[in-house]
Amino acid sequence: MTVTEIHAQHTFSANCYVVQSREGNAFLVDPGAEAENIISYLEGCQATPRMILLTHGHFDHIGAVKDLKAKYPGLKVYISPEDVDLLQGDDKTGALGRRFIKDASPYVFEPDGFLREGEDLHLDELTIQVLETPGHTKGSVCLICGHTIFTGDTLFHHDCGRTDLYGGSFEQMCQSLRKLSRLREDYIIRPGHEELSSMEEERPWLAAFLEKYQ
Repeated sequence: MTVTEIHAQHTFSANCYVVQSREGNAFLVDPGAEAENIISYLEGCQATPRMILLTHGHFDHIGAVKDLKAKYPGLKVYISPEDVDLLQGDDKTGALGRRFIKDASPYVFEPDGFLREGEDLHLDELTIQVLETPGHTKGSVCLICGHTIFTGDTLFHHDCGRTDLYGGSFEQMCQSLRKLSRLREDYIIRPGHEELSSMEEERPWLAAFLEKYQ
C-alpha cells in the first residue's frame, strides 16, 4: 500500500489522500478541491481510482467528487448515511459554506454507498475499517487502512475539529476522541487539514483534553 497526500492550494488547504494497492487500483479520501491536480497525479502514476471515501460531508472535503466521477465512469462514492443531508444543497444545513461559494451545484450529488462501523470495505489486498466518530458532523467517520488512520476533521495534531456547525456536538466529539484514545496501535494519523501525526504523539494531548472536559 502506498499513500500520497495531495494538498489543496485553496479551499481551506484540505488534504486529499490517494491510497494505492499493489494492483495499481486506488481509493481516494476526501477529494475536496482542484480535481485537475488529483487527475494529473493518477494519470502520472497510472493508478485507477475505484472508490471515493468521504470522512464527512463539508464542502471543502467533497468539492472534487463530481469532476472525478465525470472523468472516471463507475467510480463509487461512499459517506456516512448521517451526512447525506450535507450533500443536498439545503440552505438550512449550512453545509455548503454559503459565505465561501456562490454555486452549490458542484457539491450536490447522491452517494453510491454508505460507510458504517462494522462494515469493512475491500480493495485488492487492502481492508478499510470504518470508525464512526460523530462530533464535527453527525456522520463523521475515521478510516483505518494498514497502519494509517484517516481522521478527517475529527483529530488533528494536538487539536480536534470544531463542533459549532450544523450537526456538530461537543459531547459527541469527546466521546469520539475517547474512542480514538483507546486504539492500541500507533497509527499514522492523516488528518483532513494540516500536518501528519501519530497516535503515540496524540495520546498525551487526548488524555489531557478528555480529563479537562470529562
